[in-house]
Amino acid sequence: MKKLLSFCLICLVAMSAKAQQSTYVDLGLPSGTLWKAYNDGAHFTYHEAVHFFGDNLPTQEQYEELKAFCDWQWTGSGCKAIGPNGNSIYFPASGYRLCTGVLRVEGVYGHYWSRTSSSSDYAVSFTFGSLKVDLDYSRCCFEQSVRLVK
Repeated sequence: MKKLLSFCLICLVAMSAKAQQSTYVDLGLPSGTLWKAYNDGAHFTYHEAVHFFGDNLPTQEQYEELKAFCDWQWTGSGCKAIGPNGNSIYFPASGYRLCTGVLRVEGVYGHYWSRTSSSSDYAVSFTFGSLKVDLDYSRCCFEQSVRLVK
């Protein structure tokens, strides 16, 4: 009986974590885009991110809308985006990895892939730190975080 209860508890914890990971938040953006409440991981190359997540990666336009319509608060380890309707999501400042695999600016800056590429070598990424939120071009071999939309 004790083993059965332990198994049930483990299943409940796993189901709760799975439900939390698949939660999307309505920030009240004009487009109606829903943003996933949590990251789907850090440190994917651009091509890996597109391969694994495809159309669920935000476009450059979706990030521009997020940047323009949300209030941004630096928390000391990431940014909180507060939508026009008061709902919010948190972006950890998980840094990025260079093409050589060296981790840079973890805890200081966040770098998130969009699905918008500018060439075979560069793609648009959403970046932030304590002083600004912006979009930039990153080398496709860099490894960055992923946040999904629907």
